[in-house]
Amino acid sequence: MNQIISDVRVLSEAEMELIHKSSLDILEKVGLSVPHEGACRLAQALGAKVDVNDDYRMTFPRDALLEVLERIKREDPSVRAHDGGLEKLTGNVSTQIFLVDGAARTRRPGTLGDVMDGIFLQEGLENFPRANAIVVPADAPEGMSDILSYQMIYKYSKKPGGTYVLTADSARYITRMARAAGQEVTYLFDTVSPLTVRRETLEIAMIFREAGFGMSMTPMVMAGSTGPVSLAGMITLQNAEVLASLFLIYALSGRGARYVVGGHTNDISRNMFCSFGSPNQALIGVAAAQMARFYGLRSGSNAGLTDAVIPDFQSAAEKVLSASFACLAGTSAIGGQGIAGADQGFSMEQLVLDNEWISMYNHIARGFTVDEDAIGLETIFEVGRGGNFLSEMHTVEYMRDSHFQSALFDRDSWDNLRGRVCDPLTLAHERAQELIARHRVKDPVVAPAVAEEIDRIAAEAARDFARR
Repeated sequence: MNQIISDVRVLSEAEMELIHKSSLDILEKVGLSVPHEGACRLAQALGAKVDVNDDYRMTFPRDALLEVLERIKREDPSVRAHDGGLEKLTGNVSTQIFLVDGAARTRRPGTLGDVMDGIFLQEGLENFPRANAIVVPADAPEGMSDILSYQMIYKYSKKPGGTYVLTADSARYITRMARAAGQEVTYLFDTVSPLTVRRETLEIAMIFREAGFGMSMTPMVMAGSTGPVSLAGMITLQNAEVLASLFLIYALSGRGARYVVGGHTNDISRNMFCSFGSPNQALIGVAAAQMARFYGLRSGSNAGLTDAVIPDFQSAAEKVLSASFACLAGTSAIGGQGIAGADQGFSMEQLVLDNEWISMYNHIARGFTVDEDAIGLETIFEVGRGGNFLSEMHTVEYMRDSHFQSALFDRDSWDNLRGRVCDPLTLAHERAQELIARHRVKDPVVAPAVAEEIDRIAAEAARDFARR
C-alpha cells in the first residue's frame, strides 16, 4: 500500500436517504425564487415549474431533477466521484476586502498593489495551482475592481486565476478578456439562503452562458440564521440548494458542476458571528463528502478555515482538524486559504503557513511503499547489531522520500534554536516577501498582442463606466 485509504462517516445510509428525500420535498413543495425570465425558460425546458405570480417561484419535480443529475454525471467525467485513495490536496484563494499584516497586527483596505503582490506570492507556492486576487482593490475606479484584477492576473500570472465577478456590466468585459487570454473563466453561481437566487446573479450567469463558459457553486447556509440551527436541518436545506444549483447551472450552461458547499454555523448564544473554525466545520465537511458520494459526485466544503484573525495555535488546530476530517471522508477541495478569521481579511503570512500544512498533509496522504527494496533487508543484515545506517547507500537512496523537510517549522534542539528566529509567523512573513520579490516581473508574461488586447478591453470598460 502506498496511499492512505480512508472511510470516515458521520451519516448512516438511512440518514442519507432521509436527507435526500427531505431535500426533494423542499424543492418540490417550497422551491426557489428565480427572478429571471430567460433563466426560468431554460429551466422549464428541463422540467422545472415556475409560478411568475409568486415571486418567480421555481419548483423541481423529482423525476426531472434526478434526470438532470444523471445527465451531469454521464456527460462530465470531471465532476464524477473519485474512487480510491486520498487525492492530492491543493489550496485556493478567496478574495477578501481587507489585507491583514499578521506580523504587525494591522488591517487596512486592499489595493491594486496588493493584488499584484498576491499574484507573485501565489506564483511561488507549489500547493496553489491558481493565482487569484487576494483582495478587492479599494483604490480601483468605481465598478472596475474585478475587471482590473482580471487584467493583472491575465497579464502577469503564469497560472490561471480570477476573482469574484461582481456585476453584469463587468462580466461582459471579463468574459471578453478571458477569450483574449485563452483562459477558462468560471462564474460562482450562488444561492442566497434560504432558497433564493438574486436577479443580478442570474443576469451574470446568462452572460457567461452566452460566452460559453461554465459555472460553479457553493451554497452557504448558516445554521441558526439562514437555516435550521440543528446540523441535520442545516445540511438538509444546504443539500436542497446544492441540488437546485446543479439543476440551474446545467440548464443555463449545459455543463455540470461539483457538489461544493460553503455552509457554517452562527454563534447564536453570544454574538451571531459566522464561525469558520467551529468543530462543526469538520462535521459539515464529512456530511458533504458523504452526500456528494451518495449522488456520485465529487465534493468540496469550507473545511480548512479558522476563526483566528492572526495565525496562531488556534488557527492551526481549527484548520487542520476540519480539513483532515473532511478530506479523509472524501472531500477533494477545501475552503479558501489565506483568510484571517471569518472573512476578516487576507493574510499573506497565513497563506504561506497554509501552503506548508498542505504540503505536510500531502506527505501523509501519499503514504509509503512497502517492498523488498524499501525494507532493505540486506542492509539491515550488513549493519547488524549495534551499528547505524547513516553511511549506507540505502539511506542515500531513500532519505529524500522518507523525510519531510519543512521550510518553516523547526526540528532542532533547544540550544541550537536559541538566538535565532524560529517563530513561524515571523518566518512566514519573511518567506512571503522573499517569494514576492523572486517572482515579481515588470513585463507581461503573455504575448504582446494578447497583453495589448486585454489592456484595450480594460480601457474600453473604464471609458464606459466613466460615462455613467
